[in-house]
Amino acid sequence: MTNYDQLVAAYEVDVRFPNVSGMEHLEMLCTRSDIARGATHLTAEQRARLAEADKLLLQQARRFYQAIQHIADLEAWRRQQGTPPAHWWWYLDVLARLQQFPLMTYEPWVTI
Repeated sequence: MTNYDQLVAAYEVDVRFPNVSGMEHLEMLCTRSDIARGATHLTAEQRARLAEADKLLLQQARRFYQAIQHIADLEAWRRQQGTPPAHWWWYLDVLARLQQFPLMTYEPWVTI
């Protein structure tokens, strides 16, 4: 199992459990960023798994954000870290406010 296999597998598990602590969710977002940094090394199968996991994260954005907001200010975190908009998973606070999510027509593992 490659490092990317391990990262994608960990992320897949993380997105299945929106009711755990905000600290665990922050670690999940860091894992997702690690995956994005190595996006060019992902296999087609890993990309497909990642897209499915991303879909789960989007569907549960509000629940993930509710846990995170108790321990961190994502907007301040983004400013401090210089997080690009392409790393959309760090914008759960924004996504949680949306009533409906648009269909993803881009490849979420591609970073700018």
